Amino acid sequence: MAIASGLTTACTNLQSSGGIQTVFIREWNSTGSPDQIATLGTGTITSIADSGGSTSTWGVFETKLESPVLAISGTTEMGYNVNTYECSLTFMLPQMDLARRNSITDFQGKCLQVMMLDTNGTYFVIGISGTLTGGDGGLDLAAASHIGTRPQTFARLASVEGGTGAAFSDENGLTVTLTCTQYELPRTYVAAGAAVSINAAGLVATVS
Repeated sequence: MAIASGLTTACTNLQSSGGIQTVFIREWNSTGSPDQIATLGTGTITSIADSGGSTSTWGVFETKLESPVLAISGTTEMGYNVNTYECSLTFMLPQMDLARRNSITDFQGKCLQVMMLDTNGTYFVIGISGTLTGGDGGLDLAAASHIGTRPQTFARLASVEGGTGAAFSDENGLTVTLTCTQYELPRTYVAAGAAVSINAAGLVATVS
């Protein structure tokens, strides 16, 4: 695609806020069959569904206010036309109780999809990528060849830190970091059908 136009900066862009409201996490192929992922154009995902279904189920993780952050570090391999993006989501789960420790244990060894809703209403997705190689010289695998199975761009548990603290005023909880290596910037989830539905009682989200 030719670079035929630039970008304007409006008042809303300058006043956009930082931070992430909600973190959603699920396992690739959680039903035992390949997931169905639909992408639209550059940088967009329109559908994430279990094999044979029309929706997918995600765990909703409520975090300490103003603790989640998505960090992206991109590099270009000169001469190879390959761009690599290291994506990292860090969030804090307050109070190091059994439920939170068990939830983090469930991430171990899993291939994860991670979605996050920022304070501007955008759903960012890491662990789902439309490309494996990053080159545009005929090197990319077609999305149909890998996107529904378990691509190497999945997210994974990178680290867990935390503790009880010593004083009453100390922080008690766990800080979790999930990472993935992608060959494109994180995509935006824009639902083609129904919007994200959250069951507040069970902290489960349904995504179409």
